[in-house]
Amino acid sequence: MKKETAILVVVVATLVAFAAGRWSTQIGPRSGADDAPASPSEVAAAPSEAASGSGIPAAMPVKGSPDALVTIVEISDFQCPFCSRVGPTVKKLFESYPKDIRVVWANNALPFHDRAKPAATAAMAAHRQGKFWEMHDLLFANQGALTDENFKKWAGELGLDLAKFDVDLKDPEIAKQIDREQKAANAVGARGTPAFFINGKLLSGAQPFDNFKREVDAAIEGAKKHAATKKGLALMEATFPERDPALGTKVVNYFFKGEEPVAAAPERPSADKEAADSGPAKPPADSYEVWNVAVDVKNDSILGDNDKALVTIVEWSDFQCPFCSRGAAAMDEVIKEYGDKVRVVFRHNPLPFHDKAKPASAAAIAAGAQGKFWEMHDKLFANSRDLSDENLGKWAKELGLDIAKFDAVRNDPKTLAIIDADMAAGGEVGVRGTPNFRINGRQLVGAQPVAVFKAIIDEEIAKAEKAGKKGQAWYEEVVGAGKSRTDLNAKVNEIDVTGLPFKGAKDAPVTVVEFSDFQCPFCSRVGEPLAQAMAANKGKVKVVFAHYPLSFHQQAMPAAVATQEALAQGGNDMFWKLHDLLFANQRELSPEKIDALAKEAGVDMAKLEAARKDGKHEAFIKKVIEIGNAIGVRGTPSVYINGRKFEPMSGYTPDAFGEAIAKATKK
Repeated sequence: MKKETAILVVVVATLVAFAAGRWSTQIGPRSGADDAPASPSEVAAAPSEAASGSGIPAAMPVKGSPDALVTIVEISDFQCPFCSRVGPTVKKLFESYPKDIRVVWANNALPFHDRAKPAATAAMAAHRQGKFWEMHDLLFANQGALTDENFKKWAGELGLDLAKFDVDLKDPEIAKQIDREQKAANAVGARGTPAFFINGKLLSGAQPFDNFKREVDAAIEGAKKHAATKKGLALMEATFPERDPALGTKVVNYFFKGEEPVAAAPERPSADKEAADSGPAKPPADSYEVWNVAVDVKNDSILGDNDKALVTIVEWSDFQCPFCSRGAAAMDEVIKEYGDKVRVVFRHNPLPFHDKAKPASAAAIAAGAQGKFWEMHDKLFANSRDLSDENLGKWAKELGLDIAKFDAVRNDPKTLAIIDADMAAGGEVGVRGTPNFRINGRQLVGAQPVAVFKAIIDEEIAKAEKAGKKGQAWYEEVVGAGKSRTDLNAKVNEIDVTGLPFKGAKDAPVTVVEFSDFQCPFCSRVGEPLAQAMAANKGKVKVVFAHYPLSFHQQAMPAAVATQEALAQGGNDMFWKLHDLLFANQRELSPEKIDALAKEAGVDMAKLEAARKDGKHEAFIKKVIEIGNAIGVRGTPSVYINGRKFEPMSGYTPDAFGEAIAKATKK
């Protein structure tokens, strides 16, 4: 063999090996539930994709097969809580369509999230060293701690070249890319996050898996007719416009071909014009299930006639949310269009990352106490970017309110209780984001076009007119048989808890099995409300801790091993002592910290070291993971009550646990 040929062979072999490494990242054994209370980091990452040959710019992170029939552009924000909820769903898509989909990440760092753009910059800097998805997971797992210091800390944990990472953080090209992607997102109508273009068709929000599946199935069918002759970008160019002619081509051009994004046209003021331009709107597929949403005609803030209305729209909203302003505008158009046939009920849902939202809600309630709720409502939405305390007082004066009474009511703890009650009521009927509507109990999420509201309203008016009924009595009849919170799934799973730590009465009628990870931030939120529920149901509940350390949490398995040795040495008491210490120091976990906490809990360190070496605890924990996988555990925390999956819509609260325990006791 000639020297030149030998060198060429070596080079080619090296490139092939490199490519194989890029393409062989494993999918972990766990996937995400449709709407599990976990971030994308609570499930294993899908494979990474090398951009070359796919038509995707190298600067854009990609995962999935380069020959996929379906390309999903995920437009997201690392500080957006709703974005963190779609990770399990995306993971489930990869498990369901391992060869048919790929996901391309695009940034839309919303301006009211002050740490979103720095986080996006850190992720893109990590991408330059091949670790975007690993940094992506860490950012979502630690949404409340997106500091510059942590970005560098996590870069170190991922083994990045820190000098290069620091240089890339300051590179204006990354900032330009993030800004350009946001501009592109706005230009194609994806103004909120998360948003997905599935072969060119827009799906907005953290929607259930079935909604994604429906769109992916349709996209696959549409792409198959081109797949024999087209791949990569060519396949995208063929299928995106077919799925949505108005947007598909723009998505390809703006995100993948470098065309300068052109601002989207302003929203049309006329619902009739919109319908004429885009064809008749249809109610979303998930809008036909009816929720039992109570309306209190004496105490609720209602716009419309309680006696004449054929349709009731209950709106959960946030005065600082830019999309809620659009939702409010849609309600104005609905009232103008339908008059007394429709009434609107306002419910408060101030999001925790909107610092002015709750004071604004309190101001609206205080104005309502003097008969001026809707007038204040309009002022708040008209000035949603400047909800200062000074302005709240100023607008109260403009409305002619008694300022002393206004201030007294908005600062009254009872007013905050009203807001909290609205939020809790929303949780009972599946409300998670804003704006969120229930139209005669039927769900509609987001700032949808007026035509979509009209499509549902028209169906409900037809039902009422056919029945010859109206008003509050008709509304109660319509929603009376609707659903409310369904915390416990019907399926009963057999769970072998042999050898696992527990607390409570051994023969208690209710057994709660918690699959958990000591490094998972969401798992740390379960213990206190569960303890309160146990105290309220003394003697009735046994809580079993089931280990489910996630592969990308480096200290989760070592922590689990330490607790199992604590169980072996000191029984349940020593286990729970170490359990509490680990969760209390969750953000500081390291091998040294775990040892220090184990020692503090009374663990014999020599025996712990021996247990680590013989691997018996790790082998046992892996069997527990297999038990979890067999019954459908896909992330952490996952809770089962008497074998039934517990999925609280309003979160793991003492009341939610209490209600579920009561239901389980009756079974």
